[in-house]
Amino acid sequence: MNVTVSGEGKPVVLLHGVGLDQAMWERQVPALADRHRVITYDLLGHGRSADAQDGASLDDWVRQLEGLLRELKLERVSLVGFSFGGMIAQGFAAKHLGMIDRLVLISTVYDRSESEQAGVLARLELARREGPQAIVQAAISRWFSSDFIAKNPNAIAEITEVLKNNGAESFLSAYACFAKTRLGALEGFVRPTLIMTGEFDTGSTPAMAHKLAATIPGARTSIVPQGRHMMPVELAIEVNSILFEFLGAACG
Repeated sequence: MNVTVSGEGKPVVLLHGVGLDQAMWERQVPALADRHRVITYDLLGHGRSADAQDGASLDDWVRQLEGLLRELKLERVSLVGFSFGGMIAQGFAAKHLGMIDRLVLISTVYDRSESEQAGVLARLELARREGPQAIVQAAISRWFSSDFIAKNPNAIAEITEVLKNNGAESFLSAYACFAKTRLGALEGFVRPTLIMTGEFDTGSTPAMAHKLAATIPGARTSIVPQGRHMMPVELAIEVNSILFEFLGAACG
């Protein structure tokens, strides 16, 4: 497993999205590492971690996180999950309530409508039929504003390269899990929780964020103005400010 640890303080683990790798957090790590021990890693089937097998379930990614925390001898952490990483964070939290300090879910899917579910399944089928690269450009267009794409060609090129370099089997396994897994409410979860998404995120909509927050007692919702899916990249300053305020209260 490819793991990076930065800074000192109470631990915060950042979980990236499907098709990406831990580099997506490069704009968050320096800001958070001033007050926290920040841990990033490549999810199963991504970056330099082991391949994901066909038919892998969310439990496989949860077990990877469990193994990471054992290896680092961490008994209590804050989790920040982005998109698919948010699903993994929820799966872990459901099993290990006592290990969670704070939970942050960014651009995370919840209770897709029939049309939303049909859309993600159509993308999965296209990737299976024509290869994962067939859905990359459409993903970039959904994830970023046209203005950001035009003004930040290097950032877009880097993320596009990461997406295109995924192994086909691993990507399809992870994307199938992302597309088909439907998580229920976090029963009995009472830890401080923040649900964050962008005003214009079509994959993890504000309506989803509010519905998810309503299932977790005391959960806060933050809808970032003008935000699309990849807010940790496009709106890093805004995201960092929200994270720093919410996680800062966990500092000793």
